[in-house]
Amino acid sequence: MSTGVERITVNGFSDFVALAEERARTAFGGSAERQHAVTIGLFMRRVNTLMGVDAEREMGLTWTAFRVGFALWVAGPQEPHRVAMMASMSRAAVSAARKALEALGYVATVSSEADLRSVVMSLTPEGASHIEGVYRRHLELTEEWLSPLSDPEKLILMGLLGKIMSSPRASEYGPGRVVNT
Repeated sequence: MSTGVERITVNGFSDFVALAEERARTAFGGSAERQHAVTIGLFMRRVNTLMGVDAEREMGLTWTAFRVGFALWVAGPQEPHRVAMMASMSRAAVSAARKALEALGYVATVSSEADLRSVVMSLTPEGASHIEGVYRRHLELTEEWLSPLSDPEKLILMGLLGKIMSSPRASEYGPGRVVNT
């Protein structure tokens, strides 16, 4: 049974990107800007995914739980809604991660003095040690990923990513906005 679509063999991600560029050019027109958007978008997503998988494989936590623990490690004890804002997560995701981290003995909660309906989350000494170790390893992995770049290239990349993050499109996902739960 024919679907009317030619079956193409793709050998590796670079071949897939080239094919995606060609399909986009055929379907949407051939501007250089569009071609760059295809390539850069696919490469950024791929690197982000691979770096995340690389880090998660070793940390023994979900990415969500790590983000909650990391927010507490950086900012100290916080109410869940503040953790959600810092980590760009939903309150429900923070609540689920808190329960998992409490079960592991990494997070403790006490009643909030400011809002009796809420709690204040903090890392236990074991939790702080674990998050610190995970983050140290995360930085090592990031350094490995960035090792093909020279120091000036790393500065250029930081500047370019910063420029993208301060663009009007990115501002829609500003502080406190849920991006990824």
